Amino acid sequence: MDPGSKPKICACCGKSGAPLKCPCKSALYCDVVCQKESWPTHRKVCTVDLLRKLERNRVNLGRDDPVLADDAYELGRLYMDQDRLAEATEWLQEALRIFRLEYGEYDGTVGATLGNLGEICRLQGKLEEALTHHKKALRIHRRVHGSESKAVGSALSSVASCLFNQGLYDRAMEKHEEACECFRNLFGEENEDVAAVMGNMASVLEKMGKDDEAIEVGEKALAIQRKCLGPDHDSVAISLLNLGDSYRQQGFLDKALVKLEEGIGIVRRAHAERHSLEGRFLESLGNVYYNQDKLDEGLAMYKKAIRIYNKTVGPESAEVGRVLCSVAIELQRQDKFDEALAKYSEALAIHRGALGNEHDEVALLLYNTAVCKEQAGDPEGAKVCLRDARDTFKRRGVAVGVAKKVTAMLARLEAAAAAPP
Repeated sequence: MDPGSKPKICACCGKSGAPLKCPCKSALYCDVVCQKESWPTHRKVCTVDLLRKLERNRVNLGRDDPVLADDAYELGRLYMDQDRLAEATEWLQEALRIFRLEYGEYDGTVGATLGNLGEICRLQGKLEEALTHHKKALRIHRRVHGSESKAVGSALSSVASCLFNQGLYDRAMEKHEEACECFRNLFGEENEDVAAVMGNMASVLEKMGKDDEAIEVGEKALAIQRKCLGPDHDSVAISLLNLGDSYRQQGFLDKALVKLEEGIGIVRRAHAERHSLEGRFLESLGNVYYNQDKLDEGLAMYKKAIRIYNKTVGPESAEVGRVLCSVAIELQRQDKFDEALAKYSEALAIHRGALGNEHDEVALLLYNTAVCKEQAGDPEGAKVCLRDARDTFKRRGVAVGVAKKVTAMLARLEAAAAAPP
């Protein structure tokens, strides 16, 4: 199957080419017969049906009844699963309002709702807001459930994910280790929550340059998830995505493609509508094609990923900025410097808005822009970018990796400018 195409799978019989879509947009069917047969199961996750139920309850019970909070929370979670984040935020905020009225601040329902709102903010690149939500949720869960509970472990892992997105890898690893220990004490080693945290730890290890360790931990997580969740779960797909990225980083491109193609198949079977996770797979496939010198195929994957991200997490998200940077690198490789610099500029503006000026990814993007500017015959523009990148790395205390390349390139350009003609 072409990894750039999306099959239309019937939610009832599993046949491809299903033309009929439920109004909730989360399920496809061959025909009305399949739709009716599937309804008792699908009704539990149909946002259109739940919204009608909620509106009826609002009329009959009043807008502050706790029954409405439960309905609003469930509706928000279903919208999250469909990557309809604006609608998810609306209904989760409504649930939070009623939960606080009914139970006060320190209640598990409040903590759970704050955790979901935090995850939406993280997906949208609102990292400080996300971290605030998750820390509040963690405090609530510790007070309500004690120091060791599933809710506490999940909140710790969510805090870690925010720190990871902020580029604070050491702190992220500490929180993930704390979450993993919590889950192990509760459930043992072979548990889906343990595996999920291990998968996140593998991503951190990769960012820390520990590629072999990242693959080892990631493969262990995948094996546990297959055993606990079955072969077609989103968590399995996410582990396949992370492993595909790790294998690509080490140059094992064939292994990377096997993982990524399996994972994107899972996502497409599970989600009738476009989903940000599909965008991540397309982005990673584009990276592999780029490494294989298949530039046109890589660009096609990136463009499809951007369309999905625009529809799901939004055009100002870090995901869009990251793919634009990848597009710029490919254009630069084809000596299309003006087009590449335009993409770099667009990506930098998005990254600054989504991640802040002090993020490692912003400094890396400045370095890539500087390299392109020098190749385009603009050494002065390159030096401006390099100084900005250097200062960012200094403020973050980073002196290795790309930071060393920035320092060396800046020194070379300044020496060339000072040399006599």
